[in-house]
Parts: sequence; C-alpha cells; structure tokens
Amino acid sequence: MVSASLSLRGKTVLVTGAARGLGAAIARACADNGARLQLQDLNETALNQTAQELRNAGHDVQTAAFDLTDFGACAEWVHTAAAESGGIWGLVNNAGITNHGHVTDQTVEDYKSIYDLHVFAPFVLAREAGKAMLSNPGPQRGRIVSMSSIAATNPRPGIGNYASSKAAIAGLTRSLAADFGKDGICCNAIAPGYVLTEMNTRILSDEKFVRRIENRTPAGRWAKPEEIAAPAVFLLSQASSYVNGQLLAVDGGMNAFLHAEDD
Repeated sequence: MVSASLSLRGKTVLVTGAARGLGAAIARACADNGARLQLQDLNETALNQTAQELRNAGHDVQTAAFDLTDFGACAEWVHTAAAESGGIWGLVNNAGITNHGHVTDQTVEDYKSIYDLHVFAPFVLAREAGKAMLSNPGPQRGRIVSMSSIAATNPRPGIGNYASSKAAIAGLTRSLAADFGKDGICCNAIAPGYVLTEMNTRILSDEKFVRRIENRTPAGRWAKPEEIAAPAVFLLSQASSYVNGQLLAVDGGMNAFLHAEDD
C-alpha cells in the first residue's frame, strides 16, 4: 500500500524528457503512486510508446511533443496542462543532452545549446508552473524537482558545458525555493551519479570507464533509473513538505567518497 504522505493520487505532474531513460522511469513511478501525467519529449514516437504503455496499465497520461528550447512552447504547454487538468501539482525538469569536448575545442554555441535546454527551459517551465501552483489551495501548493548531476560538484575533464549547466540548475533551484517557499511550493534538485540509461550508451561501451566508475562508487555499481525515480517521487510528495532548496545526491556514495585508485 502506498503511504498517504507519498501518494500523488489525483495530482497532475509534468515531466520533461519522458520518452526514455530517467524521464520514463520517473513518469512510471509517479503514475504508480497515483499521479495524472503530462509528459513531454522531442521524440514523439518514443513518447507515444511510453505513454501507451502507461495507459495500458490504467494510468491517466497526456503527451506533448515539442522542442523545449522553444520557450514560448514551454509556457504554452504549462498553460494547456493546467487548463486540461484543473491545475498543476508537480513539475519535473528532467530533459537533457550532452555535447562533450575539451574547453579549447568548445564554442559559445556549444555552451548555449546546453544552457537553453538545461537552464533556460527549466526556468521558463518553473516560472509558469509556479504561477499555476499559486492557485492551488494551501498551505502545500506544489513541487518543482529538477535534475542536476554529480558533475555539478565533481566534473571530469571534457564536460564543462554540461557540468556548469547542472551547477546552474542547483543555483536556480535554491532561488526558486527562496521565491516560492512562503507559498508552500517546495523546489529541490536531484544530483544523480552514473545511471544505466540510453543517453549513456556510448560511455557504457567503454569497459575501462565503466570499471573506473564502479571503483569510485562505494555501492560498486551504476544506478538503475528507478533508483533515481524513487527519490523524485518523495520530493514530489507531501512527505517532503519541509525539504526545500536542496541538492540531493543520489550517487551510491560517490560524492562523499575519497576516490580509490583506478584499476
């Protein structure tokens, strides 16, 4: 039985980048805890497939396929979702991309493309979702959860645009918490470690790198997507009513561990 404090029953939750990987896992976990879903992804085919799987399991799911770097479309999606659902309880800023390269090989455009998706789109979505949440009856009015990364505090070489954008999300989250805290809207971020997702397919093919991460993680393995989704549900739920402005590391202990020597 789902704890009443963790239940999302009857609450509308928006999830970006929901077609695959972490986004799909978060959507499933929210649905399993009773949420009505509004899902976004750029990949319409994959998004519809995930949505249909959830509908087949009896869940209430609506979808929207569009580019999050179209900030007007972001705002329109939030307004439409709020109108269709009679309000919004939760927003999960999950969508992400990578464009790695040494700092000397990167351009302003390489950074801007990452920041548009990882920082500016979450800002617009949080701004509009927060406005909608203000109409919810209090004292608890909503939740905003954003995906940062262990890279925000522990970057490795060649990921400057990604790492700095994820650090920006941590800062944005704290600012959102300060702005919305008095309104009963809690805003937190999750900093996952290394997760077994489609986005990591390329580095997962590098056996030496995989072993390196395992050696540097006290848990001795990479995370499963559902292990990131579960904390997201907590942060979306009533149980997190006094958790605000936090960057929660979900990394198997990697962030707090004195690195072992590489094999």
